[in-house]
Amino acid sequence: MRALARRYSATVFVALVFAFSWSVWVPRALVSQGLLSARWPIAIGAYWTYMPAVAAVITAALTGRGALRELGARLVRWRLRWWWYLIVLLGPAAFWGVVYTMANLLGLAGELRQPPLLEQGLAAAVPLFLVLALTDGLGEEPGWRGFLLPRQLEHLTRLVASCLLGVIWAVWHLPLFWTQGATFAGSSPLLLVLELPAVSIVYTWVFEHTKGSVLIAILLHAALNLCTVSAAVGGAGSWQLITLVLLSKWLLAGAVVLAWVRQHRRPVAIDQ
Repeated sequence: MRALARRYSATVFVALVFAFSWSVWVPRALVSQGLLSARWPIAIGAYWTYMPAVAAVITAALTGRGALRELGARLVRWRLRWWWYLIVLLGPAAFWGVVYTMANLLGLAGELRQPPLLEQGLAAAVPLFLVLALTDGLGEEPGWRGFLLPRQLEHLTRLVASCLLGVIWAVWHLPLFWTQGATFAGSSPLLLVLELPAVSIVYTWVFEHTKGSVLIAILLHAALNLCTVSAAVGGAGSWQLITLVLLSKWLLAGAVVLAWVRQHRRPVAIDQ
């Protein structure tokens, strides 16, 4: 197993993430759809957001101590330019504001789902952000950006690596589309497959410019969830609104790709 992990670390990681998560999520979805007895032990399913981090730690440990130290170093990499904290903390709220403004101009603002920040109120913003950072952020980002992305960038261009990670990230959520009460219940999985590659491109841009900091990725993940604007969350609305959301995200991703092209594909150092 160690030899396999050393040679195919990215593949082993992805396989473990899906095996760990779907072993609970798939039965839970089947119960939700009435295809499996409700007596199936699925209570622990709520904690499976941590499986990407668990899979990353296991694969890194199998790969060698160096990989484990690298993952730990990325997790606590906080000495960065101060404006990057502003970008990841306030950028998602600004993006939601831009989408809301465009939706309002098109007469679609009433369909736009309020983000948790507005639903819970500004007074709850800090504790809610911390909860999101310690659950979804800490549970996922050590895997996606801390372990998988650096290994993809060793063999793939930033665009290809980001889009591939985005598709894997989207497919990982698949059982949640058929689970009652889940964030994506009732939506089309295709929307997430179209959406997350664009989001992943932005993550890669931030990741590279913050020296590969997983901490920053965790904060960005929490901020994005706090100011959610998604085509795939809870039935996003009409096709016009869905198109607007997807187009907005891909325009932002396109700006990142244009910046990469202008750099003539010179990678930013992320291991310093």
